Amino acid sequence: MKNINKAPLKLSTLAICISALYVSPMALAAAQTQADSDIETIEVRGIRRSLEASMNTKRFADGVVDAITAEDIGKFPDKNIGDALQRISGVTVDRQYGEVNGVTIRGTAPEQSRILLNGQTVASTSWYDLGPATRTFNMELLSAEQVSGVQVYKTPEADIEEGALGGTVNLTTRKPLELDANTLLLSAELAQSSLYDETDPGASILASWKNEDEKFGILAAYSYEQLTSGRHVLESIGGYYEYFAENQATGQESTVGAWSLGSQAFKSERERTSAQLTAQFAPTDNMEFVLDYFRFEFDNPHVNHNFLTVGARGAGSTNVTNNALGGTEQATILPAYASIIYNPVVRNAVNMKADVLNLTGKFQGDGFELSGVIGKSTSDGGTQFGASSWWIPASDEGGKIGDPAFPNGQNSTDGGFTYDATGPYQVWLTSLDATDATQFKHAQEANFDTTVQEHDVSYAQADVKFELDGNFFTAIKTGIKFNSSEFSRIAFNRNPDEVLGFVPDGNLSNWSDGVLTGLHSQSSGHTLDAYASLDTDKWWDFISGKYAAGELTEVANLGNTFSVDEDMIAIYAKADFSGENYRGNIGLRYVETEQTSSGYADGAVFKETVDYNNLLPSVNFAYDLSDDIIIRAAASQVMSRANYSDLKPGLAINANFGSATGGNPDLKPYEANQGDIAIEYYFTSASMASAGFFSKQIDNVVFSTEAVEFVDGCGASPDLYEQCRVTRPRSNGEGSVNGIELQLQHSFANGFGVVTNYTYVDSETTTPDGSKEMVPGVSENSFNASVFFENDIISTRLAYNWRSEWIGVGAAQAVKNDNYQQIDASIIWHAMENLDVSLEGVNLTNEVVQSYDTNFALTQNTIEFGSRYYLGVSYKF
Repeated sequence: MKNINKAPLKLSTLAICISALYVSPMALAAAQTQADSDIETIEVRGIRRSLEASMNTKRFADGVVDAITAEDIGKFPDKNIGDALQRISGVTVDRQYGEVNGVTIRGTAPEQSRILLNGQTVASTSWYDLGPATRTFNMELLSAEQVSGVQVYKTPEADIEEGALGGTVNLTTRKPLELDANTLLLSAELAQSSLYDETDPGASILASWKNEDEKFGILAAYSYEQLTSGRHVLESIGGYYEYFAENQATGQESTVGAWSLGSQAFKSERERTSAQLTAQFAPTDNMEFVLDYFRFEFDNPHVNHNFLTVGARGAGSTNVTNNALGGTEQATILPAYASIIYNPVVRNAVNMKADVLNLTGKFQGDGFELSGVIGKSTSDGGTQFGASSWWIPASDEGGKIGDPAFPNGQNSTDGGFTYDATGPYQVWLTSLDATDATQFKHAQEANFDTTVQEHDVSYAQADVKFELDGNFFTAIKTGIKFNSSEFSRIAFNRNPDEVLGFVPDGNLSNWSDGVLTGLHSQSSGHTLDAYASLDTDKWWDFISGKYAAGELTEVANLGNTFSVDEDMIAIYAKADFSGENYRGNIGLRYVETEQTSSGYADGAVFKETVDYNNLLPSVNFAYDLSDDIIIRAAASQVMSRANYSDLKPGLAINANFGSATGGNPDLKPYEANQGDIAIEYYFTSASMASAGFFSKQIDNVVFSTEAVEFVDGCGASPDLYEQCRVTRPRSNGEGSVNGIELQLQHSFANGFGVVTNYTYVDSETTTPDGSKEMVPGVSENSFNASVFFENDIISTRLAYNWRSEWIGVGAAQAVKNDNYQQIDASIIWHAMENLDVSLEGVNLTNEVVQSYDTNFALTQNTIEFGSRYYLGVSYKF
């Protein structure tokens, strides 16, 4: 057992904290509830009323909060939650396959933001088996249909669950007693991506009932969405390296080139289902119970065609010419290994799902309120049963596949190519016609890999709030929460003995279903925008029939198998205060974490348990300078736990070189001190302007570094602990974030309105060697603007989103992404009193993400997600 920041939560301390929950209200002089006149009531209708409701959430909050409100059932302002969040100042989004799957808040990585559902953690996994296991809730899981509102807490309060370095996003859902009796909403839509000529259906239903005395109600909702989508990518696989180092004696210049260039057509058949069942019981006016069940599921079977040009290295590469270092024009790679069409096929395999069961109860007494919650959330996801094929030039009859010179021992200029990496890739093949299937022969690579992630979260919480009639403190709230998290990743292979081999009738013309065309529409020139495609149905039938799952031996992939279990207990106290022209809260949250990591190395099981604790004070203050102007200030300490994949124990030892690599269960949580100051001007009931400054100083930033450790079996004497050069993630860096947020919202009397914001973030980390780096995923500048118009007949909106360059992660190395912009639009026709017809477009101009290798400033990726269109109709009874 190891301890970090040792200060264990003693039983006596715990007993005192629990007893504090049940102190007599008389002991604290219970007071009357705040006057209703202090709260502005909003009747929510249309875009304008939705913005008013969101603005009032911000206005009357004690801390720095932004909100998004669905102005009616099924009328969330964007197609998904992530698209809506990018409209909030200080928030940028991460897109991997077109849709948003993570959010970055105020200069911190996506995994350092918290996503809560009705105030509670949702277990989350991912389907991408090559990516790290993070704590990010994957936005691809969640439909916007059942969400009634979103609150983004940029400054913490003691009663909000810890773990957010950037901010906390709370998604709220509807309850039956809040709706009219016998409410029924039906909707249907057709969806299409510009990348693929397929139209897909979607539908949703929401029904809510309550009895006559409005004491009991039930709400049920279900939505189904399907979209054939994906991405087209021009890419460098494996990055760039020096073919030849500079040699002044021979006159050899530094020659930099790409290992492989690819033209990727990734096609996925995405299906998302979301279900909700909520029962609400209010036996008296001061008592309420709510039981929620949610199920989210996301399927993403896909096929990835990729035409690869693979260059030779080292000896024999006498015809490599390049002036890449310091500015590239063109590089000619002769001879090359091959020009290959590579087709990984994944069928009925990619899946994520999450189940949430949550029971809450609340009792309003005379001057006090008791509340509690108990719940469980489970999630599993991953990738199973993939198979690949390689198509190589048919004229090459060299060595056997599997030789070191794979594929096929090629040494022919038929595979040569010339490329230009100064912009979107331009590629000239030496002699091959990529669209002619007869020029390629077929080899197969069967790799039935499976990676499964599982995540279970259980929690129980009790809170009590006392109303006071003092001249300063108006309420005290305290509580305790138990939280248990179990995350595991299990990886194994079901590979046949003959992993590589030729396919009967292996000419691609016998397996092709035509030619992929229309790729990379936003690029021009020699972009390999057309090449022969694989009949994936025929290929899958062949490979799955040849290697039936029952005939394959399952082999564990121990290097990618691990688990992280965490038991957390948190106690807090928060006091609300107010006086003439001011209000706010001050609080303290204490959380203790016991973390057990398990994993494998060299076949041995490793397990390590670590304790750490955090004391997290916070204060939020709002001062009414006038009836329309509010000045805010906030200060707090926050923490965020490390990624699961960084916490796995064990080492992969290379005794011959005296080195090893591995994870690190001893990682400390990220910790930060942060402060905010802002001014807000509410110049009409539907208009506001604000400016704010925020700052964070971050400790325990994780970097992967090498250090000397004493490791058993590492070195010349395997029976002794030897000095070993160990590369692992370590909490050895620091960071800082300083930023400015500007917002403007105004609704005109003629039905027009505008919402806009700008964020500047100076975000950097300091590495152990003292160098400065941009934080991955963070843009220095971001800007959003939406204009809208509505009347009794139509409601329409045009939205623009822009962010400056940011560091991302490519296939094998860090890349810098260029500026990105996106235009979305929607129009709703109120055809009848309860009938709406809508048309929505996302990324109307089909913008691309352009990225560059950070070492040589050469093109790394040009990613095209395509535009998405939705035609829908909804009827509310």
